[in-house]
Amino acid sequence: MITKKINKQQKGITIILVLLITTSLMFLALYLLNFSLTEKLIAKSQSLGNRAYYLSEAGINEIVWLLKNNSQYQTNFETENSWATTTSRIDPFGSNTGSYSATITNSSPAHGEILSIGTINLSSGHSAQRVIKILVYKPMGQSGIASSSGYADGNIDISNSLVNFINGDAHSNNVFTINNSSVVNVSGNLNAVGNYIKAGSATVTLGGDFYAANMPNGPATEIPMPAVDFNSSDPGSYKNRATIIYSESDFDDLMDINQVLTLTDPITYVTGDVELKGDQTLIMDKALLIVEKDFTVGFKKNGHSRIGPSNLIIQSASGTPAGVLTGRHVDFKQYTEIVDIYGVVYAADKMNLTGIDSYTTQFDVRGGLLARKLTISSCWQPINITHDNEILINTLGSASSSPTIIIEHWEEEY
Repeated sequence: MITKKINKQQKGITIILVLLITTSLMFLALYLLNFSLTEKLIAKSQSLGNRAYYLSEAGINEIVWLLKNNSQYQTNFETENSWATTTSRIDPFGSNTGSYSATITNSSPAHGEILSIGTINLSSGHSAQRVIKILVYKPMGQSGIASSSGYADGNIDISNSLVNFINGDAHSNNVFTINNSSVVNVSGNLNAVGNYIKAGSATVTLGGDFYAANMPNGPATEIPMPAVDFNSSDPGSYKNRATIIYSESDFDDLMDINQVLTLTDPITYVTGDVELKGDQTLIMDKALLIVEKDFTVGFKKNGHSRIGPSNLIIQSASGTPAGVLTGRHVDFKQYTEIVDIYGVVYAADKMNLTGIDSYTTQFDVRGGLLARKLTISSCWQPINITHDNEILINTLGSASSSPTIIIEHWEEEY
């Protein structure tokens, strides 16, 4: 009797275990099925999102192409304050490939925002969509920056730095900000088309006066950023006038075998980036270096099997252009030692002077610094920028227009 009772209990336990295991397996199977379906939906959603993104990007690229190649677009973009227009395409890459709509809106001549929306319509009545926004601008000025030694088409930001603007003004076409414990001396006027913002701990000394939207004298007059023709088909572009043209890798190899490299050709053109590193000294003897992309000094201490800060020396003569002109950024970083320039340093986009302190014994520019945006931070060795109008005019010359559309900012939305 006891044995039979035990057998019945074991059978009952076995049935319960079987039911539990079966139920667990069912739940596991349902979980795996749901997981697989979720992964499939995620993969499909990502694929649709990517397709919508590329449609948005196509809209951006079409507007930029029109700004460069369509005369009506060029004229409206370069001359009108509040011009706006839209271009749209349905199924641009074949049947059922979606659509895009791209709109450019000017905030001022040669400054605009492009908003592009890419859309994939689904059979369920829903849609996948991506939105891209960029800001574009085009330098349009002619040869000079008035009496400015330091100039930005956008903001000038100075923080924790000692900066001297000598024999001229400091000019921003937007907001001029001096932060932290900076010491800034301007022998002329401090000019801002937008606001002037100064931290209480900063010290600012002027030989002239303040001109800004929030100051009693009112805003400064806008100075268009000088146009530079880097590489258009025009015979007057720097690439077509260059004495010698290097690729990025070829110019880097040249610095590798010449720790002290002296350029004497009137115009040297580099089709990529240029970076001075590893105790490199670059001397430009009455010469122009045209860099299609970025020019960087002192970002790395090591390079070319050498160790040490790097130096940039530019010499000029009356009536001879001299300097570094870049199609994108100019950066002077921590491992910069000597900057001794008689010439112009021009960045079609941003110019940053950052952390130039313990390694720097000298930073002197006689001519001018020009950029879309100028930022100077953590530079306690004096940054001396002296205005020399003859050098500015000799170097920048006159271009009817810059062919380059600069992308200031890229933003994606989902």
